[in-house]
Amino acid sequence: MTLREPVRRAGASAAAADEGSGRGAEGRPDLLGRIAAPLAAINRAPLTSYHVVMVITCLLTVIGLGMVLSSSNVLAFSGGGTPFDIFLRQAMFVAIGWVGFYAALRVRIEVVRAMAFPLLLAGIALLGAVLIPGVGMEVNGSRGWINLGLFHIQPAEIAKFAFLVWACSVIARRVRSGYWLDMLFPAILGWAVVAGLIVVAPDLGMATATTVVLLAALWFAGYPGRHFLYVLGFGAIVFGVFAAAFAYRFERIRTFTSTFVGDFSNPQGSAYQSYQGMLSLADGGLFGVGLGQSSAKWFYLPEATNDFIFAIIGEELGWFGAAVVVALYVALGWAGMRIALRSVDPFRRLLAGTITTAIVLQAFINIGYVVGLLPVTGLQLPLISNGGTSAVVTLTSLGLLANCARHEPEAISAILSSPARRRRWFSLPAPRPYTPERPVPAAAAPGRSSEGARRYGEPVTRSPQQPGRGRPSAAPRRTAQPAPTPRPGRGAPSGPAYESMPIPADADRDRRRGATAMTGRTARPVRGRARDAQAAGRPRRPSADGGARQSPSPIHRGRER
Repeated sequence: MTLREPVRRAGASAAAADEGSGRGAEGRPDLLGRIAAPLAAINRAPLTSYHVVMVITCLLTVIGLGMVLSSSNVLAFSGGGTPFDIFLRQAMFVAIGWVGFYAALRVRIEVVRAMAFPLLLAGIALLGAVLIPGVGMEVNGSRGWINLGLFHIQPAEIAKFAFLVWACSVIARRVRSGYWLDMLFPAILGWAVVAGLIVVAPDLGMATATTVVLLAALWFAGYPGRHFLYVLGFGAIVFGVFAAAFAYRFERIRTFTSTFVGDFSNPQGSAYQSYQGMLSLADGGLFGVGLGQSSAKWFYLPEATNDFIFAIIGEELGWFGAAVVVALYVALGWAGMRIALRSVDPFRRLLAGTITTAIVLQAFINIGYVVGLLPVTGLQLPLISNGGTSAVVTLTSLGLLANCARHEPEAISAILSSPARRRRWFSLPAPRPYTPERPVPAAAAPGRSSEGARRYGEPVTRSPQQPGRGRPSAAPRRTAQPAPTPRPGRGAPSGPAYESMPIPADADRDRRRGATAMTGRTARPVRGRARDAQAAGRPRRPSADGGARQSPSPIHRGRER
C-alpha cells in the first residue's frame, strides 16, 4: 500500500459525506439533493401511504365544503331559505360519510368480503326500486333518485360501490389461476346487471363509471392486454350506440367537438353550459377574483354547485387554486398505487387499486369536460361537488383505502412494534398479517378446479421398460412417495405467512448470479466460486480424476450449454 492510498480513501469519504448531506463536489449546497432527501425519507417511512390518504381526504373535504358554501348561497337564498341551507345539508352528509370512513377503517377485511354479495344484492334492489313509478324521482331527465322525505339518495352510487367490493372479492379468488375466463366470470355478469339497470334509468355517465371499476379490477388482476383491447373496442361500440340512440346525448357529442376546436358560434344553444364554464375559468386568471366573489353563480352557469363546480374554483381561486385541487388528486393516485403495490393480500391489492382508479379517474373526467377536453357526462367531482350520496360513498371508499394502507407489511411491523401504542376506546384495532387461503378442492376435470384456480392432474411417471424392448412390463414397479408433512399441533405457534411477490430487480440479480428454481437465491456459478476462492487465497480443491474436468452437475448443466 502506498502513501497515497489513505489520502484517496479520505477524499472518497469526504465526497460521500458531501453527497449525503446535499453538497456538490465544490462544497456548495446541492438544491436538488436537499429537496430530494426529505422526499426519499418520507417515501421510506412505513406509514406514509396511510398518512397521505388521511391528509388528502381532510383537505378535499374542507375545500369541498368551502366551495359548496361559496357557490350555493345565491341558489339557496333564491329558493326562499337561508344562504346556508344547501351547505348545511352537504355538511350533514359529510358527517355521515366520516362515520362511514371510521367504520371502514376499523372493519376487518374478512367482514368486508363476507358482506360483498349481500351489499351487491342491496344495490341491485335499490336500482330496481328507482324504476318503480312513485318510488323513483326524475331529475334532469334521469330517474336516478329516491325521495326519503328529508333528503334524496342516488342508488347508482351505492350500487357502484357495492359492485366494486364484490368484483374485487370474486376476482381475488381467481387471480392465481392466470386464466382470463376465470377472472372475467362472474364479474362480467354482475357488471351487466348493474350497468344495465343504470342505463335504463337512464344515466350513461354513471354506467361509464361502473365500467371503469370493472376494467380497473381486471387490469390490477393481471388480465391479458390483448383481451383488454377487445373489451375496450366492444365498450367503445356500445357507448357509440347508446350515444346515438338518444338525441340529447348525440347533441352533447356535437357540442364537445365544437368546444374542442373553440367554435362557439351558437353560445346560447346546446354549448351554453360549456361556454359559461370556460368564461368562468378565463375570468379567474392566475389568482382568481376571491373566495365568494364569483359572478357565474348568479344563474349564469348551470349546475354551478354540482357538475361545474371546478369552473367556480378556477374563477374564485384562479389557476393556482385549480392546480392545488389537481395536485391533491394526483397525490391521492400516487398513494393508492403505492398501497396496491405494497399489499400482499390479493383482495386488498385489487381493492386499493380499483378504489383509487375509480375516484381519481372520475375526478379527471369531471375536470376534463369542464375545460372542454371531454364530452359532458354528468359525473361529479369527488368530495367537492354538492352531492350527499356521493360524499358518503366516496368517504367510505377512502376509509377502505386507509384500511389497506395500515395492512402493508412494513406498516404492520411499525404499528405492532411501536412502544407508544395504547389501547383506548377510540383506538384502531391492531392490523393482522395476511394468511393465504387454503387451496380450493379440485374439480372432476383435470387442469381446473371448482373455484377457478388452476390445478394439475396426476403426475406423469414413466413405466420401467424391459431390456431390449420398447414395451413396458406387465407389472410396473411402484415408485416411492414422499412422506406426508406432519400437521402442527393445536397449540403450536405459527408465524405470519406472506404471499411472495416477484420483484423484477431481484429476479435480474438472481439471474446474473446463476440462481435457478432448485438452487435458490444463494446460488453462485461454478466459475464464480472458483474465482472467489482464488481471490481469497484458498487453494483450489483437486478433482478426483487427477485434474481432469468433471462433467457439470444437472443443476448447472443447462447453463454450461
